[in-house]
Amino acid sequence: MLAAFSFKAKPGREREFESLLNNPDSARAVAKAMGATRNALFLKNGRMIRILDIPEGSKPVSLAEVAKRDPRVADFLRKLGPLIEDGFDYDRPETLEAFNQRITFSTAYDVRV
Repeated sequence: MLAAFSFKAKPGREREFESLLNNPDSARAVAKAMGATRNALFLKNGRMIRILDIPEGSKPVSLAEVAKRDPRVADFLRKLGPLIEDGFDYDRPETLEAFNQRITFSTAYDVRV
């Protein structure tokens, strides 16, 4: 199962935003903690698109749950929230949940050939 989400940096914060997100080692660790087998990131002009590959039949662990277990993820989310348009305050969980609802895409189709 693929999970896709996207969000954009606040104007003027693009460089900091992209620098924070562009860390393959952290992405690998977070993907593993969420139950994903793959984590692909696309960056352009302050816009981020991320695709996670979750094994069929699995339910991914939320990023908020991963952050509760790993202080590095919590720190990352605290830094990220203020950098993004219509972002979130990590210390107010309802804002992170609302943010996740806004940025997540539904799968229209997933064709394999």
